[in-house]
Amino acid sequence: MNNLSNKKILVTGANGLLGSSFCTYSTFKNVKGFSKDLLDITSSDSLEKKLDIEKPNIILHTAAFTNVEACEINPEKAFLVNVLGTKNLAKYCKKNNVSLIYISSTGVYGSSKTNVYSEFDSVKPTTVHHKTKYEAEMIVSNTLKDYLILRTGWLYGGSKSHNKNFVYHRYMEAKNNDVMYSNSSQIGNPTYVIDLVNQIDLLITKNVKGLFNCINSGENVSRYNYVHEIIKSFNLNCQVKPGDSRLFKRVAPVSNNESAINSKLNKLNINIMGEWKLSLNKYINILKEEI
Repeated sequence: MNNLSNKKILVTGANGLLGSSFCTYSTFKNVKGFSKDLLDITSSDSLEKKLDIEKPNIILHTAAFTNVEACEINPEKAFLVNVLGTKNLAKYCKKNNVSLIYISSTGVYGSSKTNVYSEFDSVKPTTVHHKTKYEAEMIVSNTLKDYLILRTGWLYGGSKSHNKNFVYHRYMEAKNNDVMYSNSSQIGNPTYVIDLVNQIDLLITKNVKGLFNCINSGENVSRYNYVHEIIKSFNLNCQVKPGDSRLFKRVAPVSNNESAINSKLNKLNINIMGEWKLSLNKYINILKEEI
């Protein structure tokens, strides 16, 4: 993109972890975030009026109905927000020559493999949430040429007051317990939100388009490994024990494998996502100052 400093980036879901972090930490100066109270993506007319006033050059679409369990119980809402909301944005972007960056999930791959997923693997989502995220991906890629789809997962970061601060919640749990259990069956990629913000900045700067996995690197990292590393980094006395997935009953049939590799970023030599333990410890050192 030419004259990047003049480009206006509008962020949906600005109260969420990624949306709020991008608004705060992106190196781009002309960034404006909107929460769902200020921008209703499910209403095409309302959305178009608002965007016509704002006139963005790029839309970073982080807004979503992200509660995997609630999506299973209320698939209509999941469709309305995740699919129809994205369709409304894609339609606007096509009509007004706006770039769209859509945030998806490595959970869309499903459970067809036991090792890491690359962007070249088939997609077979197992939950309502991930089915709607993939359906939205298809709408974006079929509607637009100027798009970027990023599959990420197990995002953490933000201030301790953020309601989805997984790391801080585990810290508080460990402070109040001598023993805690964590799922040793499910694997994925704990991903630091600031690493993701920096990667998005780079992709915008280099005008990269297409579909990419975008997660911190790590092989066979279980929820147990993740939580164990959190408690170890805080130097707490709580003992973290591995637990079978049957201990953690869920409504949604979530895949035990959400792990991925940034194959396409690597091939383009533009992968700046950190190694998971290094990034986690970097964040915990910041969080310690807040605690």
